[in-house]
Amino acid sequence: MATPPHHADLPLEPGTHRLSAKYIGSEDQEESKHLLEEANGVAVMDELVDMIVYLRDRNGIFYSIEDGHLAQAEELLDMTMKEQGLSEVAREVFAVWLVSELLEIRLKKNHQPHQVVQKWDELCVLYTDAKLSDIEKSEPVLMMQRDVFYPKYKEKTITNEEILCLLYHEAKFNVIEGRYPLHPEDYHTLAGIQALIHLGKYNPREHVQAEYRANLIKFYPDHMFQKEKFLFFTRKDESAKCEEQFMTAHARLSEQYEQQDVQTVLGNLYRQYLDICWSYPFYGSAFFKGQVETPTRKFMKMIKSAPDTKVLVAINTEGVSIIDKEKETLLLHAPFDQLLWEFREAEFDGDDDIMPSLFLQFLVEGEQEVTKLLQVYSREAKLMNALINTCVMKKKLSRKEDGVDFVDAGLFPGRNDTSHASKVCNKLDKLCLTTYTKKGECID
Repeated sequence: MATPPHHADLPLEPGTHRLSAKYIGSEDQEESKHLLEEANGVAVMDELVDMIVYLRDRNGIFYSIEDGHLAQAEELLDMTMKEQGLSEVAREVFAVWLVSELLEIRLKKNHQPHQVVQKWDELCVLYTDAKLSDIEKSEPVLMMQRDVFYPKYKEKTITNEEILCLLYHEAKFNVIEGRYPLHPEDYHTLAGIQALIHLGKYNPREHVQAEYRANLIKFYPDHMFQKEKFLFFTRKDESAKCEEQFMTAHARLSEQYEQQDVQTVLGNLYRQYLDICWSYPFYGSAFFKGQVETPTRKFMKMIKSAPDTKVLVAINTEGVSIIDKEKETLLLHAPFDQLLWEFREAEFDGDDDIMPSLFLQFLVEGEQEVTKLLQVYSREAKLMNALINTCVMKKKLSRKEDGVDFVDAGLFPGRNDTSHASKVCNKLDKLCLTTYTKKGECID
């Protein structure tokens, strides 16, 4: 029996609470499956356990649960939905995750978060490169956030303002954290919408340029306004330009809603913000850390090989995106219709600690149709493989139900996704790729 919950309303900071969430592949992954089964089998004494479930708006809901050690993720989701007054559709939209700065795991309905947390250090050792000292400090928090398996086309039909609000806050978090690399004009439009929601309508007497400058960090990812250094020189400070466009966007959006009370159109504003994010292929993804080989010119290879490029691998129900983590740019998006993949364990090497890999082979259309092969190194490669398998399986089942024919491999003829054509420009020259003909012959 649970006592009535109350809102913690605390900032989500690392190390604040002992309980939290992170993506766990739903497939049969031996290491994580063993750890989770072992955790779920732990016997505990009957007692009240305090838990906090956070939302992406930075609020937390506190629960004191009898036999809380055995509470399942599904129960916590139901309790949070009820406390927030969310409609039944929220059960499809959201899932419970364990999140820390090192690892993010989506929990299955029957997982017991309290027991999974007891194995958190082992999961971090298995799936991250973090030092033991950092792992020991890592404390995950329980988070109710968007379920990676929820399709975007369904999300676009949502009209419930409370659900749109939570999705807005999660999208805003991903934008500001640099997980969603957007076109500059979209960053400014999103900042204008966000300002209208949180600062009210533009008033030239109240909203002076200094205020916009102070708020840049809350409305933009760092790369949009921070100075960039090149050797001994510093590029012109971009913050002045950014704050001007920020103010312009706020004024433009305020004029658009001049005749309306902002509080009465919040649902429209949330949807307007999400509509821009929806136009990008990586929206709604689970994110994994990895690295890829950096291409270098032949004469440079003779001198010194370039360090690997650190990337975020974004996986959702539509495909896989590769994002340059440092430059915050999209390098590649490959829809599942044009993708083959393979997980490969690291080969033992006595001298080097080689990471496991995920190989991605994708179709490139041009004068001659060819495929390109990319190798992504990551401790989380097995989790990525599990997520891709599940997404493709769900996609095949959905198509079968719709009476659409498909092949069993990754390349689905005649089903190319062109909905993101205007937003996506693959930067293949920034990746080390092997080229093959469609017959499988290696070209280079």
